[in-house]
Amino acid sequence: MSDAADAYEHLLARLEGSDPRKRVNALNALAVEPVADEQLLAACEKLLDDQTVTILSLPYQFGEVRWAAADAVAAIRQTLGRTDPVLIENVMSPLDTAGIVRLADAVGITRDGTGVEPLIATLTALAAANAVPRRTITR
Repeated sequence: MSDAADAYEHLLARLEGSDPRKRVNALNALAVEPVADEQLLAACEKLLDDQTVTILSLPYQFGEVRWAAADAVAAIRQTLGRTDPVLIENVMSPLDTAGIVRLADAVGITRDGTGVEPLIATLTALAAANAVPRRTITR
């Protein structure tokens, strides 16, 4: 297999894998350097419904996988010459560490520990309590 084919298979495996951080990393890469490929587009479009909370970017911004999927889908569609917009309703707005702590304190959700995993758990709990800012995005 060629290097390009290996890279393609690796990217597709990340998009279809179980690790939300790897999914977001692949989505972010495709948003910056989109590939005109229907199979990659289909894999990214499936993630438009992925509400898993994870790290979206550095410095730390946390949110749903589907936030990153919107950018990747829009970029790939544009590369393929498509003009149909990406619309996601009621998506969690990305939050930094201070924002998560502020919201958790405001609604009385206790954080267990320090570091990334407790922040993701806290934000997941905030989302379940409907205590996060949400909006509609169009790309």
